[in-house]
Amino acid sequence: MNIGEMTRNNDGSVTGYIAEATFDFESVFLDKVMSDHERAPAFNLTTKSPRGRPVRLGSIWERSAKETGELYFGGYIESGVSGFVPIRLFRSRQNPDVWNIVRKLPQRKQGGAQEVAIPETESDHSRDHDRSLSRVLEDVE
Repeated sequence: MNIGEMTRNNDGSVTGYIAEATFDFESVFLDKVMSDHERAPAFNLTTKSPRGRPVRLGSIWERSAKETGELYFGGYIESGVSGFVPIRLFRSRQNPDVWNIVRKLPQRKQGGAQEVAIPETESDHSRDHDRSLSRVLEDVE
């Protein structure tokens, strides 16, 4: 789900917005992180408070796609209302100075349905029902 956009300006700075139903950060800035630590983010995402104070929203790291090797940024923002929001920034194919911000949705597990066992009950009648239910489920497969 697209939730924002960052644009490289004529002076080389990058600014944009990030918005969803529960938050709307109108002016988001990238601040390069100066660190030699191998796990340090590439950039911090910042915005201004209503009174104009700088506020750190989150961080992003440079990544590359496993299949294509294409570079993108992955990270997060933290919102008081929405909490931890994982994001990805992908360069626009139409304009190389624009990055689309996408909320990373949870991954769905690959594979088929898992077998679910129906617990045995005490009565003989319910066992007959369980056996007939098992036959119905086997016929479906």
